[in-house]
Amino acid sequence: MVTFDYLEPKSLEEACALLNEHGDDARLIAGGTALIIMMRQRLLNPRVVISLTSIPNFDYITFDAKDGLRLGAGARHRDIELAKPVHEHYPLLHETFRKVAQPRIRNMGTIGGNLVQGDPLTDPGASLIALDAEVTLKNAGGQRVIPVEKFFVDYYQTDLQPGEILTEIHVPPSPPGLAWAHIKFLPRSLEDFATVGVALTMRLGGDRCEDIRLAFNSVAPIIMRAKRAEEVLRGQKIDDDRVGKMAEVASTEVDPMDDNRGSAEYKRELVRVLVRRAVNQALDRASAAKPSGRQAPAPA
Repeated sequence: MVTFDYLEPKSLEEACALLNEHGDDARLIAGGTALIIMMRQRLLNPRVVISLTSIPNFDYITFDAKDGLRLGAGARHRDIELAKPVHEHYPLLHETFRKVAQPRIRNMGTIGGNLVQGDPLTDPGASLIALDAEVTLKNAGGQRVIPVEKFFVDYYQTDLQPGEILTEIHVPPSPPGLAWAHIKFLPRSLEDFATVGVALTMRLGGDRCEDIRLAFNSVAPIIMRAKRAEEVLRGQKIDDDRVGKMAEVASTEVDPMDDNRGSAEYKRELVRVLVRRAVNQALDRASAAKPSGRQAPAPA
């Protein structure tokens, strides 16, 4: 039996103080979908579990046209999936959260818990990177804000420092007509982790790519952004040859491992295929929203 003290602070300040008091012996819990499994498997054995569920206004979802979307770290996946501002203004996030596990998990798991776990197989991080999102990290002495793409530092490791709590995710306003795609390639069932996950956003100007963000999960020790692949297309005319080159560069940036979802080489080949497919999907969406838009390259 796993034994531990269970504490329920009533404010973030109290939670930070408890973290400082108990140090490495303490772990935070919100939805518990990851921590409980790790404790059952004896991968973690905290002496103190500090619950964030009694902290007021920790699960907010707010939107302002000038400021963008703000998610309290306690917001649950299902609530984000169903939130009207997410559905209307951030369809990439709506699509992403719709694909996380299954409703029972989405009704429990929180966005903050998902990110701080640092699991490279999970979906939301890649889409948040593609949308230039930031996270706010608070401790007893203050707070700092960093981009999501810099938050993941190694396998199951993040930039969260001792005594810090992830409190908020901020997604800036999306430019009008932002093209996007999210592909979660599943090996077995809809509830599984992706063999390869791709999140893409593009700002288009006629038949050119003015700007682009390309991020992956499940293909490296961290959820990652493929910056070298982006440079292949940024500022360039979009054609099939250039998209193919971008996909090839992306396959060299990822660092997959062999596992029960496929070999490393199989995943690299999937990256080549899915990057091309993601660009085509994004262009199709842009064309559907604006009938005069350019035709997408032939599907991969």
